[in-house]
Amino acid sequence: MITVAQLRSTGRLTAFSDDELEMLLSVCSDRTFAPGEVLCRQSRPAASCFIIVSGAVDVVKETQGHERLLTRLTAGAVAGQLALVDRSPRSASLVASTAVTALELTRDVFERLLHASSPLGYRFQMEIAIASGRQLRDATRRLSVLLGATDGPPTPTPARDAELAQLRDSVGDLDVPVVSFDIVEINPVERAVDPLEPPER
Repeated sequence: MITVAQLRSTGRLTAFSDDELEMLLSVCSDRTFAPGEVLCRQSRPAASCFIIVSGAVDVVKETQGHERLLTRLTAGAVAGQLALVDRSPRSASLVASTAVTALELTRDVFERLLHASSPLGYRFQMEIAIASGRQLRDATRRLSVLLGATDGPPTPTPARDAELAQLRDSVGDLDVPVVSFDIVEINPVERAVDPLEPPER
C-alpha cells in the first residue's frame, strides 16, 4: 500500500500538505505494473491519469506502423494528465520500462472533487497545468537545440525531419502544432491554465 512518505520521497508533490496527500491516497487506486506492461494504449478512450510513485514509464507513439519513444517519466511525474480535462482518445501509450508503482486517478473522481470545491481538486488542476507546461518547455528546448543559432532557416535533412516529427508527437496531448523551424502557437497551455481559478468562498 502506497504511503504519504512514499509520495513525499518522489520530490515532486511538495506543494501538497500531508492531509491533501492522505486524501489523494484515499481517492486513488494503487496500481503495480511489471516491466513491459501497458498502463494505457494509444487511441483508446482516456478516463484516468497516473501518478508514478516508483519506477519508470515510457511514453510511446505509434506512427505509420512504427513505434517511437517520446520520453521516459520517473517517480513523481503525472502521466496521461489531460485525460482528466480532455475526452479525446489517448495520443500515446504508456509502457512500464521497469517495475512501476503508481496511483490511478479517474476523471469521475477528479470531477467530483472539483464540484465539491475541494482544495485537492484545485491543486491537482495546478499539477496538470505544470506538467503540461513542462512538456511544452521541453519540446521548445529540444527544438532550439535542433535548429541552432542561424540567421536563416536551416536546410531540412532526414534526421532533422525525424526529430521534428518526434516533437510533434511529444506535444500531441497539448495540441500544439510544431511546423518546420517554428512553434507557432502556445494557446493550448493558456487554455489549460484558464480554468485554474481558486474556488469561491
